[in-house]
Amino acid sequence: MIIKRMDVYVVGVPAIDALKKYYPTNTATHPGCPDAIVRIWTDDGACGLGQQEIQGTDTSFLRQQFESIVGRDPLDPDLDPEAFAPALMRALYDLQGKALGWPVYRLLGRKVRDRVPVAYWTANEASPEDTAAEAIVAVKRGFKTYKWHTSRNSDTVARVKAVHEAVGDKLELRIDRGAGWSFSETVKIARKLSDYNIQVLEDPLEPAYDLYHPIEVGGKRYSIPVGSSTRTRHDPEEYRLLRKKIDIPIAWHTGSIDEILLAAKTNAIDYLCTGGYPRHLQAISAITEAAGMPIWLQTIGVGCGGIGGAFEAHVGAVVRNAILPADNLHFLREDDLVTPHLEPKDGYIEVPEKPGIGVELNMEAVRKYQIA
Repeated sequence: MIIKRMDVYVVGVPAIDALKKYYPTNTATHPGCPDAIVRIWTDDGACGLGQQEIQGTDTSFLRQQFESIVGRDPLDPDLDPEAFAPALMRALYDLQGKALGWPVYRLLGRKVRDRVPVAYWTANEASPEDTAAEAIVAVKRGFKTYKWHTSRNSDTVARVKAVHEAVGDKLELRIDRGAGWSFSETVKIARKLSDYNIQVLEDPLEPAYDLYHPIEVGGKRYSIPVGSSTRTRHDPEEYRLLRKKIDIPIAWHTGSIDEILLAAKTNAIDYLCTGGYPRHLQAISAITEAAGMPIWLQTIGVGCGGIGGAFEAHVGAVVRNAILPADNLHFLREDDLVTPHLEPKDGYIEVPEKPGIGVELNMEAVRKYQIA
């Protein structure tokens, strides 16, 4: 089995109407920020599928990376899928699984769950009425957790109240401020929400540090980098104090090992939202599990389709303490481009058991949405 060629397709799949209303040019709805889909072929006809979000339609970086693996055996122990861009990484794991007759999760670790929980999500700018309408949709589809990013302080409480009036306590609410409230604002809002079914406040406080700002805790210096977003800079002492002031659990969103170690050392948070490649996530899991800190995964968000969703189901199957519903939201597109469809049932995605990632590409759908 030798890697021979790669097909690349750039697709722009619109989001569901509830998101399209608020994001007419958003990543999930506009061809300006589409997905790249790759098919890597071997000389014996095996095909590995990969997918990732890109900016624009330039896929030259994928083709350049592919040149370094042409002519190699996908099972070569020196060929590390995690040395490549996400689309190639997923495609190589898919090929390896198919070559061995294994589902991908067997390449990543020991499976600890047969299905992975996922959260529902709605637009940052959604009105209280639209937020409540999507809550009804979430309940009908069997979800247990409902998330949104709140960009206006004034309607955070109104949105929560509207959801409660619509569905009661059938949904736990995950509110992501993206590091935007002051300490006093956070305390005031949290106390107003204390009687509602709030699962967690994610990154509620304003950023505390510049990039790679060194701080000292317990005599040890830490260099705190920005994680997956410029909004993931955290002051552990401020968060530790916040935990004493409010009853709602708090989470950071970061993939930085330094930040995660700091959070564990200072008891700054209750939960962690994180992302990254499989081995990186296993390292994060080891740290947070030792600290008694449950996590949830956000490795594709809204910005990827069914191939990414299937792969991340395999990842979620082996990360031991990823017990909170993931923010992997491929099902918020109007088509996931794969067969069988990865439709959540009762708020869970079943982990595929077929060799590889366990789905096939729907080429008719790819051609429908292809833009390059």
